Amino acid sequence: MTCPHCGSDVGDTGVCSRCGNLRDTFTSTGWRPDPTARHEGRYYITGHPTSRVRSGRAKTTDPVGGRMLPGYIDVPSPDRNSVRSAWLGTGVATVVIVIVTAMVWALQLPGHRTAPTPDEHYLSSLHDSGLTDQFNSDANALAHGRQVCRQLDDGGPQQGLPADKIAVDALCPQYSDGFHILETTTVSGIFVLTDTKSDTYVHSISSDSTSCQGVDGYSDIGRDTQLIVKNGKGEVLTTTTLGNGRGTDVTCTFSFTFPITEGQDRYVVSVSHRGEFSYTFEQLQRNGVQIRLGN
Repeated sequence: MTCPHCGSDVGDTGVCSRCGNLRDTFTSTGWRPDPTARHEGRYYITGHPTSRVRSGRAKTTDPVGGRMLPGYIDVPSPDRNSVRSAWLGTGVATVVIVIVTAMVWALQLPGHRTAPTPDEHYLSSLHDSGLTDQFNSDANALAHGRQVCRQLDDGGPQQGLPADKIAVDALCPQYSDGFHILETTTVSGIFVLTDTKSDTYVHSISSDSTSCQGVDGYSDIGRDTQLIVKNGKGEVLTTTTLGNGRGTDVTCTFSFTFPITEGQDRYVVSVSHRGEFSYTFEQLQRNGVQIRLGN
């Protein structure tokens, strides 16, 4: 057996000498030993390594090391505006008072501290993963998490974004096994306009020393021309513009990018009224978009 995180030989013990126990840990969210050995610990979200690392009490990010690991998820750094505790300067007497007070309070409890509720566990995991900024409030996050579970109850596909996986693990764990975290990528593309007129003095492209754009029959192709990406149902997934063209009065090239998330049956790209071009997620991720108009 091979460790899926660092590639070390595990054998029949189920224990990796670098990553620790592998069994029953793939869906966990929390700190684990860093398989790259670049830091003492690396934070995992539902079994996926992230860029968050720590060495002792010092916490930072290490996206370079994270990309070395299978299943890496890039998450934003957590808010570091924490307030340092100031009780160290108040003396030994204050420490004793705090400890005694805590012991008395603990003795007055009817039993051990109760485990967090699923809602509390969900919100805590979102906060630790740095994903709370995706929601306006805790109530909004809880509403989203419950909606994810309802969709699964109704037979929806077991797939979603990292925040959805955290919701499933906390609120409807019966769907955790087999839940696929959808990947998001940034697609790069070019739109190339070529002059089709043979007359040297009349062109379909207007250019200067800094930019170019279509004219006459291609006047709809320019910096502000909209590029639209839809799914197979015709729902708009994202939009962008072509931006400034670069080239001459013979060939003008527009470069653009747009984000896309897997999970759709197909991705249909259109520029102005110049037709539609269908891609799979793998094609967009591997080859990007290349559209040519003219000869």
